[in-house]
Amino acid sequence: MASVDREQRDRPAVGIVRHAYYPDGHVRRDAETLAQGGYDVTVVALRRPGQPRRETLNGVRVYRMPLAHCRGSAWRYVWEYAAFLVLAFLTLTLLHLRRPFRVVEVDNMPDVLVFSALVPKLAGARVILYIFDNMPELLMVTRRRGPRHPLVCLLACLEVLSARFADRVIVTQEMARRVVVARGVAEHKVCVVLNCPDEAVFPLGGRRERAARSGHFEIVTHGAILERYGIQVLLDALPAIAAAVPEVRVQVFGEGEYRPVLEERARRNGVADRVRFRGLAPLDELLAGLAGAEVGYVGMLCDLMLSNKLIEYVALGVPVVAARWLTYEHYYPDDSVTYYRPGDPAGVAAAVLAVYHDPQGARARAERAAALYARYRWTVQREFYLGIYSALSAAAHERSPRQAMREG
Repeated sequence: MASVDREQRDRPAVGIVRHAYYPDGHVRRDAETLAQGGYDVTVVALRRPGQPRRETLNGVRVYRMPLAHCRGSAWRYVWEYAAFLVLAFLTLTLLHLRRPFRVVEVDNMPDVLVFSALVPKLAGARVILYIFDNMPELLMVTRRRGPRHPLVCLLACLEVLSARFADRVIVTQEMARRVVVARGVAEHKVCVVLNCPDEAVFPLGGRRERAARSGHFEIVTHGAILERYGIQVLLDALPAIAAAVPEVRVQVFGEGEYRPVLEERARRNGVADRVRFRGLAPLDELLAGLAGAEVGYVGMLCDLMLSNKLIEYVALGVPVVAARWLTYEHYYPDDSVTYYRPGDPAGVAAAVLAVYHDPQGARARAERAAALYARYRWTVQREFYLGIYSALSAAAHERSPRQAMREG
């Protein structure tokens, strides 16, 4: 045990704060990447019912706050974010007093959660703000607010203040970088690290062909079931697709608040027998469902992110039908993905039928997408990510607390 303690003391201490559960999602991948890269990693996260308050997973120490996420009104979000900010601030402060952090990464939402790292920052630690969602744009989409709405303007100001407090800002794709820089954040501060899937789960070229064909033409989509992900557009297109492809079936993996609306929409469109909602399927079942599909559907109704599901279909070699957004086109041009106009059921039907009638062309696009993904995959991105930590960790010893605040 003493040797383990000495080994930990020899590693630079870093912290990650995320208003989410652990080990869910990208935070596990990032934290374990840092641990494998020689850092002593602590994560501060939410606590799902039944999870321990503290534990160590794959070399990462986890401190869970006594809060669970609950979707609701704007005031519910404000209360939950504020409570987590206070708890994370106190936890980070106590942990820093025990063993000073070199770097603290704070993942949004909200952006102002970055101020939970105030005490480590004052003491000389470097701070990263990791923007996964641009909150002003997300509010405009989810609450249907205009760019001049007071709350949108407030969130834009808070994003800039939070970014200026941080030493580095990481965003997940090029369009998000341009948005942040256009708001007035120094360009040299902002780095792009693509949020690619874990290659242990989604290996490049990992598609497994079905041993026995089901006789169906499978369209698949997965992830959180939310209105902005545009699954309803696929369901509106499905009658036209079914008229030309009687064997078409749709599988929807995941859960979310919009599922009852989609189930009713499928019934109203007369295609409920062609749509199967699979819920939160075990990983092996999910991968088999995705890998065996003829089409992976990405129907985002807004240009906010480089969709994880798009990249996961590409990694598995599944032909992609996607809404045409600048972000997607920046990374995957027309010769790699079959695009349609966002929100257009007729466009979805035409795109799916193009895949159905020209499977060879669809496979060629999937192969081109996989070749592009080889440059974007996590094996490459992790080097960018670790490089940011290496530079900040080294710099943390070279400045005084007063200099730290001047630079922020």
